[in-house]
Amino acid sequence: MTGARRRHVLVIGAQCASMPTLGRLEEAARDLHAVLTDASLGECVPRTGAYDSLVVSDSLEPEDVHKAVREAVRRAREDKAVLVLALLGHGFTTPQQTDLYFMVAGSRTGSPISAVDVGQLLAMAVDESGVEGVIALIDTCYSAGGMPDAGRIAGGVRSGQTRLSVLTAAAADQPARGMRLTRALVAILREGLTGAGDKVRVDALLTSGLRDRIVGQAVGRFEYDNDPFAQEELWLARNVCFAPGATGGVVGQVGRQALEQAVTMWQAGKSLPTPLTRSVLEDLQAFVQQPEAAGMGDRNWHGRVAQLVAALLVCARIVPLLDSALASVMSTDLLRKARRLSGLPPEAEGTELLRDLVEYAAVRAPRAGEHPLKAPTRFVGALAHLSETDTVVEDLRKWAVDNGVIAEFNDAVTGFERKRRQDGLRLVVSLAGALTDWPEEVDAWLVGTGERFPPHERFPCGTADRTGTGRAIGAALTWARSLLTAPQRLENVDVAAPAHLLASWWPEETRVDRRLLGVHHDVVVRWSGRMDPDEENSEMNDAARKALSRMTDCSAAPVEWIDPSVLGDRQTFEQELMTGRYDTVVGLDHHPDDLQDTLEQLLPYAPIILWPGHGDTPDRNWLRPLVRRHWRGLPQDLAPAYRKRWAKEHAGCVTCLGDVRAVWHDEAWLEFCRPFEQRVVTGPEEEL
Repeated sequence: MTGARRRHVLVIGAQCASMPTLGRLEEAARDLHAVLTDASLGECVPRTGAYDSLVVSDSLEPEDVHKAVREAVRRAREDKAVLVLALLGHGFTTPQQTDLYFMVAGSRTGSPISAVDVGQLLAMAVDESGVEGVIALIDTCYSAGGMPDAGRIAGGVRSGQTRLSVLTAAAADQPARGMRLTRALVAILREGLTGAGDKVRVDALLTSGLRDRIVGQAVGRFEYDNDPFAQEELWLARNVCFAPGATGGVVGQVGRQALEQAVTMWQAGKSLPTPLTRSVLEDLQAFVQQPEAAGMGDRNWHGRVAQLVAALLVCARIVPLLDSALASVMSTDLLRKARRLSGLPPEAEGTELLRDLVEYAAVRAPRAGEHPLKAPTRFVGALAHLSETDTVVEDLRKWAVDNGVIAEFNDAVTGFERKRRQDGLRLVVSLAGALTDWPEEVDAWLVGTGERFPPHERFPCGTADRTGTGRAIGAALTWARSLLTAPQRLENVDVAAPAHLLASWWPEETRVDRRLLGVHHDVVVRWSGRMDPDEENSEMNDAARKALSRMTDCSAAPVEWIDPSVLGDRQTFEQELMTGRYDTVVGLDHHPDDLQDTLEQLLPYAPIILWPGHGDTPDRNWLRPLVRRHWRGLPQDLAPAYRKRWAKEHAGCVTCLGDVRAVWHDEAWLEFCRPFEQRVVTGPEEEL
């Protein structure tokens, strides 16, 4: 999550037996939930378990809806969070009244008791102490009748000191069709809303945008705001088409958000001018340094304002310096590599990439007791290291000297160079001999030692089973370590295996001596088929190299997702494979019953394949937003995620990064495979 506060969501889609089946209900509900829980858009916390944040069913009762809402309200109350509540399905109003009733499985239009009173439900949710506000999205017929009575809210426990925004699909006497509101809203949130600023809100601009897209329904909205202590206004999602740079100044979105919050907490009612120029920052710095300023407002927040202004002035100087020093090598790929190398999280990346990364490092990453510029210095050091240019390194070293962080800069650059050498050292273990079950022996190569041909050795398993394979891998590790000299350490292990093992075996959980292989090693899984000395392998691997080269230009996750309907027609699927549709990254959004067959069909075409490790996940669509959120850190982030999966805190969870399986063939692996192409060899060392 990019913000400091958690946000909660509940999307309910209900079919009703007495009404026509809504064909687009499930798709609309899942798409809306995916957008609202996307870390770069809605930032809401997804939930699984007894009370999921997504409920789509044709068997709900009124009490099921009430229980789900009460649980969502409870979570929002505990986190002092905003709750986004969406109701999708059928609705009715009673004669001579406009109160909306949300229909569930057994509801009948003549029986209010068989349905859910929407106005009453929203009034209950917004009146709960601790809830920061409620945003309600109602996509039913007659949905404007769901707007609660303001008098009911004002007379509640909180005496009306709360906030509520309601977006409705149709007038109180008008039907709604085809989940048009939800579908149009999802499209706007994914595309962005011009003129909305950094966030999309339930306001006149959003309503106008929806009305432009929806014909035959009167989209409406209701807003109630009587909370004088709210720390930020209600917003629905971040605006993906917002460009912070367009407002001018030397401060980006990350820095402005942090400074605005600190200034507001220091002195209520104070606001910052737009744009935030360097002279504005310098004037603010001079003001907060005056003795009388320390006695104004909250002393703790006064200190935070002073700290942020100083950090943002540093950022204002370093951004143009980096633009100039790195002009010959600057690229989005370079910046993202520096982000990962310096340890900044994916959410540090914004629409103004360089400035957002620098500001995130300066205002969000510093830890207590550290030099306040240590995190931005690590990021600058990562850029210097990745530039591979002596002139750049010296220019940035001079900046470090001028800012008193030369030790931190040198430590970072030295550490990154050590990591580069360490990451290049890999043990490759091949189980290619496992034709139908487990192998009788494994091959091993130690890559990255500087030798022309990687050292190779073969190790017997003793027994052709999982245990024997673990013993052979352990022997390969011992052999590889015997070839190293201090301070070299073996941390990276590539395991290449046939499809039938990839479908059923998690290599990092192989027991090697007393521990699992993945405890002290980062394991990357490969397909041994790309090492086969087959006449078609040269073409297959060359196609993968071209596909991966094209993929480097993608800022978003370039994943082609496959659902069960695609695999249901294998002949058409094979035709699409042969014509190049699935040639880069393929994601299976479910765990096929015939996973081995699916992998065997896919592996010769797609160099990267992802799928859920379990077949019993409660939501088939959890993988797509998860991969989109973590894409730029893959495959490196998989190994630590697998280790986290073994912790007790993970028990019962099957929808996190640690439950994503991957077969990953990058450029480095394809180069390792090159000597095998069109040659009958037992290892790269035999190419003479």
